[in-house]
Amino acid sequence: MTKNQSDRADYYFRAAAKIAQEVVFSLSRGDHDRVVRKTQEAVELFLKGKLLQEGIEPTKSHDLRDLAGLLNDYAVPVDLSELEFLSEERIPSFYGGADFIPDQEYEQSDSDRCIPVLKKFGLLS
Repeated sequence: MTKNQSDRADYYFRAAAKIAQEVVFSLSRGDHDRVVRKTQEAVELFLKGKLLQEGIEPTKSHDLRDLAGLLNDYAVPVDLSELEFLSEERIPSFYGGADFIPDQEYEQSDSDRCIPVLKKFGLLS
């Protein structure tokens, strides 16, 4: 790992931790769309930081499954279905759709899927 990669990894870890705190705030307000969106963002930065720590330049992908797949030697204690949920909900939670308004569609059960993922990655205690 180069110094540049080390510095960037540290930045990604700091940013992921800050975003995880935004998740807690969003959860306290019942903003479940933002919980989903920000959880995906925090985990993405965490995975990219881990890739950099391994000396692997992360792709520009936002798909958590793709990023985790690059970490062949790094055991991430998270169920692939959790990464799948977050990857698939990234765009809808951000942009919505013709008949999908994020702040009207996401609910507590969606947030309940997110918090354990952040805990497993050490982004929340």
